[in-house]
Amino acid sequence: MEIRSDDGARVRVRPVGYQPGIDPPDDLDGATPGWHDWLLIEVDARTADGQTWSHHYPSLMVEEARALGGWLHGQATAALGLSAPPATVRFTEPNLALRSRVLRRRRLELIVEFSAESLPPWMRRPSSTIYPLILTVSADALATAAEHWAEHCEAYPPRTQSRFPTHGPQPYRRRAG
Repeated sequence: MEIRSDDGARVRVRPVGYQPGIDPPDDLDGATPGWHDWLLIEVDARTADGQTWSHHYPSLMVEEARALGGWLHGQATAALGLSAPPATVRFTEPNLALRSRVLRRRRLELIVEFSAESLPPWMRRPSSTIYPLILTVSADALATAAEHWAEHCEAYPPRTQSRFPTHGPQPYRRRAG
């Protein structure tokens, strides 16, 4: 998906594959659910003054990526009114976070927060550093981006296998005898 700001800033974000080479945790029973459902996320960003950077990092779990599409769509819908409260979405890996607030009807400010491995290369990297990329966008443009994001995510179903059968109980069969 690509989101372009009125001032020329933009961000392109897309999943490009599952994270390869994930080793299982020592304690599978105590492992975080979805530990092997990490997606490699490619980000290409440009500030309003033309500085660019990109990175390729396992930033989102499959479930988080799918939820992001819903969140973006919800923010686009919220911008159709005037009284939507600011909203934030954060993920397990702190590389990306998004905040939004309605500026006026059908216009909103979307702030993409980059941290850790996702920071622009010109930034210092203490653990608390956050670089906010501020985008002013229309509700329609954000809704389109949300649709594109959802389409990208369809290619990446969760790889986690449930411990429970998904097909329901087996029918009772009489034993011959």
